[in-house]
Amino acid sequence: MRWFQVDKGLACAVCGGKPSIKVSYLDSYLCKEHFLEYFERRVLSTIKYFNLIEEGDVVAAAVSGGKDSLSLLYVLKKFSEKLGYTVFGIAVDEGIQGYREYKLKALKKVAEKISVKIFVASFLENYGLTLDEAVKIAMRRGFEYKPCSICGVFRRYLLNLVAKELRANKLATGHNLDDETQVFLMNVLRGGVPNIAREYPISRGGHEKLVTRIKPFYFIPEKETLTYALLRGLETPFVECPYVEYSIRHGIRRWLNSREKEQPGIKYKVAASSLLYGEIFANIDRSLSSLQTCKYCSAPSTSEICRACAFRIYLGLTPGTIRLKIHEI
Repeated sequence: MRWFQVDKGLACAVCGGKPSIKVSYLDSYLCKEHFLEYFERRVLSTIKYFNLIEEGDVVAAAVSGGKDSLSLLYVLKKFSEKLGYTVFGIAVDEGIQGYREYKLKALKKVAEKISVKIFVASFLENYGLTLDEAVKIAMRRGFEYKPCSICGVFRRYLLNLVAKELRANKLATGHNLDDETQVFLMNVLRGGVPNIAREYPISRGGHEKLVTRIKPFYFIPEKETLTYALLRGLETPFVECPYVEYSIRHGIRRWLNSREKEQPGIKYKVAASSLLYGEIFANIDRSLSSLQTCKYCSAPSTSEICRACAFRIYLGLTPGTIRLKIHEI
């Protein structure tokens, strides 16, 4: 892969050994050993600086079987004894044929390798249909809602329910620097001030029915999570979600990557802006402290009906409390 092609004569900036990756924003190369050390040190620094995890916490890691979540699970397991917390994984099976089954196989393999329990909840068992089926219904109804919108709401809803059911007090996600910068720009383009206020390494506001969300990879570029996964031998199939083409995010991602190539480090500048504006807008946005209760399922909501129930109604399903079905892999 091009990320691992290095010029002859170049060496690790720390030890002079054979380089494995170029860290463009540092204008330096690192060998396998020192890249892994650099990666883990920065994740640990983020955890400590933002107080993401405390001793005694029960951390649920949202895992999909992709490079970000596999790296997240590995790192959280590695730090668990040192920081005094327990960790397990939660996977959501959306029912995307030709995609999800391969990711779950990779996830099971890594979970066995590092001795971490993984619990799975599916759209089919908990909502009564797969995402593939939901997309077909949405298409028949004029495609008002895109696959990523439906999937995102249903996934977040299930992740919170499962984490709560298994008594986790923190829910870690593999969102990386690229994800955060893309979301910030999307919110800017859409005028989503409340959403900017909510994007932070740890969720703010708090609610007894919402598990606190944390993002240990907030300052880690996507390229580096992939590199880490490969160097750690965390195998993941390189299959892309078939619905990615419908997302506005796809275009923003390409644009940001092109800017990063010309101006290494620009993603960190965007992330810094996101944090700054998040602090400012957090003092303006009061929606987190004035959440209502969904009239169908009693989940916290900014409106009378939560988005998960609203989507179920839209898809012809019955809204309300889910009789949660989960299983361990």
